[in-house]
Amino acid sequence: EYMGTIITSIKMFEGSEDKGAQPKKDDISLKKKREQFTVEIRKQKRDDEISKFRSFGDQSKKLPSIHDSIRQPTEAGSEMDRLHKHIDECLKREYKDSEFYDLMKCVMSEDLFQQHFGTIGLRKLLAREGSSPIQEIIDSNIVIRLMQFMLREEQPHLLLESAWVLTNIASGTSQQTQCLVDKGAIPLFIQILGHKHSVIAEQAVWALGNIAGDNTNSRDMVILYGGVHKIVQLFARAKTKKAIKHIIWSLANLVRGRPLPEFDQVKPAIPVFARVLTMEDSVEVLSEALWALVYLTDGEDDDKLQVVLDTGLTPSLIKLLRHQSSDVIVPTLRLIGNIVAGTSEQTQEIIGAGALLEFELLLTAKKSVILREVCWSLSNITAGTEEQVHQVIERELIVKQLLQMSLTAEGDDLRREAIWVLSNATNHGKPEDIYSLVNAGLLEAFQVLLDSPDTKTVSVVLESLYYILLCGRNNFREPQGENIFLSAIERMQISTKIESLQTHPEEDVYLKALLILDTFYESEELISVSYTHLTLPTIYSV
Repeated sequence: EYMGTIITSIKMFEGSEDKGAQPKKDDISLKKKREQFTVEIRKQKRDDEISKFRSFGDQSKKLPSIHDSIRQPTEAGSEMDRLHKHIDECLKREYKDSEFYDLMKCVMSEDLFQQHFGTIGLRKLLAREGSSPIQEIIDSNIVIRLMQFMLREEQPHLLLESAWVLTNIASGTSQQTQCLVDKGAIPLFIQILGHKHSVIAEQAVWALGNIAGDNTNSRDMVILYGGVHKIVQLFARAKTKKAIKHIIWSLANLVRGRPLPEFDQVKPAIPVFARVLTMEDSVEVLSEALWALVYLTDGEDDDKLQVVLDTGLTPSLIKLLRHQSSDVIVPTLRLIGNIVAGTSEQTQEIIGAGALLEFELLLTAKKSVILREVCWSLSNITAGTEEQVHQVIERELIVKQLLQMSLTAEGDDLRREAIWVLSNATNHGKPEDIYSLVNAGLLEAFQVLLDSPDTKTVSVVLESLYYILLCGRNNFREPQGENIFLSAIERMQISTKIESLQTHPEEDVYLKALLILDTFYESEELISVSYTHLTLPTIYSV
């Protein structure tokens, strides 16, 4: 009576209110994004190496060629010719920290030659690795002056150098970056995204990526001023791998972060990310594009998933599962996991493209992060339609690997992910597929896992046992009428373990144990029977 009172007071499983009823199979809402088990691939607080770039290194070594690209022909001896020679001298010159205040005076000067000297000098000081005078520049109140230089269309060299200085300021602390935002730098950088000289436009991309990567408020301001559309337009005319790299990185900063931006505002970036997957071989660029798509498909909005799928990227995703770098494989798996958490049709597109074969191969990987992501995707598939569950179960190697992982994988979270795949299959699969799982050794695995110290593992196993027993009662009975699966758990003494779990301190565990005992023992009024004369092959053979 006590047990019956507890059981009737809760709804432990969907469909268990009528104890003989089979739960609804194609209930996509049951697909779970178990965030507590997913791996934190990217730090919540990204360091400067991920969300902000500094303008030094290889690009600094190519200064003459960069400036040559925006240099216009001039007559020898003309004022412009003299300026160009002066710029070349500034680019070759080494600047010292002790010259900082002299450089600031030059920036504030009305003399064009001194303006170039001061701006180039400050940029070179900022480009040094280690300490840089970002705060000193801010404190000297020349940021506005540099922003004014960005309006000097007739002086592209000065425009480029001033934008470069401001880009490096944007790579500083959040407070330093905010200084630029407060002074109105965002619309200026948006404006020069359309500059006729690509090197200047690309500098703006770099700066906006730094600003957007700093915080979500700044990100949203860049979006509000039309940054996404402008950068997408720039991608269409990008000619170098370096330009594409910066564009993808900047766009990725515009779509990530919590809270996520409004989807419609960043949707134009999706075809760009999808295009990159087919044209790039850079691990860094592929990873950025994939993670951006992961953020864009986050949540439970199937319409977002469809926008991504409509780009035709599915074949590219399947191909990338064989990439040599885990930095590409992991976000690819995460994106696929998001997609198969969508509708049955969206899930089937992934399956139909050959994902299960790739999952089968990846389950032999040694990296736990890859194994976790594969299991997460598979668990979403086995929470789908009966036919989708069948397509997983008929791949015997997948089932074998999952059973092995559930027992031997390192870490409770990874073992639990493998169990989730199998548990969802017992909930949503056809009777013959559940039969196949039992024949493959599922009950033997559960026999061990019920002794696990991990409460969540035990809870998932009990839920799966409930659905297995329900399937047996409705579909598989011995000649004498007994549920063959119930007979098996009696013979294997699994039922004894379930009985002992009635006193488990965790409510979720003991209530599920009580539900199984109440449903499959009291309702069928089983008598004590010896099953020692039966063997597993005899029980489960068709």
